[in-house]
Amino acid sequence: MMKRTATGWLVLLGYVCLAQEEEVLGSVVNIYTELKELRSLVGELSTKLHTAEADLKEQRAMVDKLNKEREEQPKVAFSAALLSSESKHHGPIDAETNLIFGKVLTNIGSAYNPITGVFTAPVRGVYYFRFSGNGFAGHDMGLSIFKDGQRMMSVYEYQSSGEQNDHASNGVTLQLEKGEVVYMRLWINTWVFIDGRYDYCSFSGFLLFPM
Repeated sequence: MMKRTATGWLVLLGYVCLAQEEEVLGSVVNIYTELKELRSLVGELSTKLHTAEADLKEQRAMVDKLNKEREEQPKVAFSAALLSSESKHHGPIDAETNLIFGKVLTNIGSAYNPITGVFTAPVRGVYYFRFSGNGFAGHDMGLSIFKDGQRMMSVYEYQSSGEQNDHASNGVTLQLEKGEVVYMRLWINTWVFIDGRYDYCSFSGFLLFPM
């Protein structure tokens, strides 16, 4: 009887050990599976990281290129006014004449010549110009902006009776080749009023972008 009982205990113990061994083996298998999944995930993350680093490198190169282009792009801008130590009229004159804006406020790139009143394009590109004039009672005022001898844009003020002071301005965008010139002209038999303090009559321009 005791022999049978001992044998039963041994069998039971064997089953318990076998169950524990299977449980341990199952745990090992699960850990191995999880390790494989983690390795796969790490591989995917590593690939994404390398891709992100490559994209970042490309973006940095693009930024460096844009910064270099911006630094190398010519900087051109000017503003000038008709120069006078006192308030007076310029005109009327019996022929259309160039206006010389001798009071230079800004001349970055030195493309505007205050001696001749002529702007010379330093590079091929698109430029924006703006001009203004003031007319006082007595005569009409007419101004035009020219590109290489061609009239591009104008302003005109008719001085009817009773009017004392009129102001007019205009602007134009021009595509210029290197060396082309832009300047202002006063119409025949008209005048502009020059004020030494307030600079009513002005001529300005700047490079929008080279081409």
